[in-house]
Amino acid sequence: MGFFSSKKKSEINDPNNMSPLEAVTHLFASIQIADQQASYEEKESWINAITKLFPEHSEDRAEKFFAEAHDVLSTKNPGKRSVYINAVLNRMKELLNSEQLNSIGPLIADIVEADGIVMTSEMEIVKLSENILDIKIKVEE
Repeated sequence: MGFFSSKKKSEINDPNNMSPLEAVTHLFASIQIADQQASYEEKESWINAITKLFPEHSEDRAEKFFAEAHDVLSTKNPGKRSVYINAVLNRMKELLNSEQLNSIGPLIADIVEADGIVMTSEMEIVKLSENILDIKIKVEE
């Protein structure tokens, strides 16, 4: 039946195999959908963040990671999503240099504040990020 099918299922990396761009995108996507919706302002904040962290990034590759992140996160219940975010953050700590880690705090705050509403679920990810990445994130609540 599928002999002539050209559908290829996109393979989403396990957090332990993610690139830096991929891991940051998955973290930002988790913040975006924490309040059950992704706003235009939040996507713009993500684009700004990856441009600052990875000036040489490929837009097509970033968009692919963005779509994959939303796909994988939307299929997880809250408990599994938390475990997944934890793994993504640990991967980021492993891959990002100290300058990138220090600059990511304000970028995380920007995406949390982007839609004008700071949700408890977003703040839970902020606290987890602070603990795992050993950074301070100042969010105007």
